Amino acid sequence: MVERFDLVVIGAGAAGISAARTAADLGARVALAERGALGGLCINRGCIPKKALVTAGRAHRLVREAAGSGARPGGAPLDWDEVLRRQNEIVDALRPSAADLERRGIRVAIGAAQFADPHIVEVNGRPLGAERFIVAAGSQPVIPALPGRELLITSDHLLFLPAFPASLTFIGGGPVALELAGAYADFGSRVTVLARDAEILPSVDADVARYLRKSMEARGVAFRLHTTVTRLAAARDGVHVEFDSAGMANEMTSSQVCAAVGRRFHPRTIGAARIGLEMGRLGLRTGPYLSTSVPHIYAAGDAAGNRQLTPVAAHEGRIAAVNALRGDTERADEAVIPQVLFTTPEVGLVGLSYGDAPAHGIHPAVSRHDARGSSNSVATGEEGGYFKLVFDQDSQRLVGAQMVSPAAAELIQLCALAIRSRVPGSLVAGQLSVHPSQGERLLRAFGPEPHGVPRTADGAGVVESRP
Repeated sequence: MVERFDLVVIGAGAAGISAARTAADLGARVALAERGALGGLCINRGCIPKKALVTAGRAHRLVREAAGSGARPGGAPLDWDEVLRRQNEIVDALRPSAADLERRGIRVAIGAAQFADPHIVEVNGRPLGAERFIVAAGSQPVIPALPGRELLITSDHLLFLPAFPASLTFIGGGPVALELAGAYADFGSRVTVLARDAEILPSVDADVARYLRKSMEARGVAFRLHTTVTRLAAARDGVHVEFDSAGMANEMTSSQVCAAVGRRFHPRTIGAARIGLEMGRLGLRTGPYLSTSVPHIYAAGDAAGNRQLTPVAAHEGRIAAVNALRGDTERADEAVIPQVLFTTPEVGLVGLSYGDAPAHGIHPAVSRHDARGSSNSVATGEEGGYFKLVFDQDSQRLVGAQMVSPAAAELIQLCALAIRSRVPGSLVAGQLSVHPSQGERLLRAFGPEPHGVPRTADGAGVVESRP
């Protein structure tokens, strides 16, 4: 017998839980289906255990470097079992419980949900029917198609790797590869990143990406750019890797090789083809109100194929629930979304890049500030940082920011607020700052004002400043 609901949500990650809670608050009878652990990617295999691992790695490195501050720790052998215990403890503490969701009026169904027809999903053989559905089933790592691919691990494995790898190789030069490369290098693994492009982080401005790469190289991470892996094979002490780098054949052996070339929603996990759901580049094809090619089915989070960020997923989950139950009335506001890479040091991004600005009718001016050698950097021993701000020359408003800084996760949110509030850069530059601090260096990047810079032939202005 079919159990009937107003709304069935598939996936209990950030998007799915947000959608289910919103629907329950609107008075709907809602069911939430999840094939794995509640909490989805972020809590179980993503941002939470990743940040915990990165933090533990930084602590291990700081202990090794403590002698420079007058401490004599007497060595810091790595206790990998304790690292893993703490990882699991953190995840268990933050994972949402089915009981809490049920108390909010949400029916929780554990098991893989598959569409039997456009209005019924089956969860472990139990049919759940609804007039509206939201697909928030997350994403899975992309595995490169190359000989020996069965020897690869992914970030899902690397966050809870049973044995610490003496050496570790990443295929891919994107955010996940760099975050985990930095963490494992801090723990003492020999880390190599094999990146296909001319520079790491191809979606980030080249000068920002280069600054990060140089910082990571100084901490022991090796990079091979213009590199394509051609074959993997089992070796006595790990995995043998064959690759072409800058047109030359190379090989190496690594304890583990991690595929970190991105994530993608897999429609077969929900039986999407059976009911005619169409795919986009990374997720289901959706319109401005997050409805799919089947009008009564909506998508949110990674399944919607937009920005693969937890706050975006939660935002889209709420929007999808409102639209599914009340009609298409709200659009997701994703104009100003701060993003951080928890690398060492961190990278922060928000708004438009210099190259993107003209397509939005903006005459850009760029302010760059290299904070190496600043008083804060010298006093703390931390990375100085690199700040790159993009202004609209006509209005003097900030329209984009990219930075490398130990405090990027906090500072980029100030830039997001400046963009969203549409205040002139001079107002921010005039704010007195804490000295010495990372925030002081960010405020330095807001001045001198870009309007005082002569325009180049292409209409651009650039400010360069050093401590």
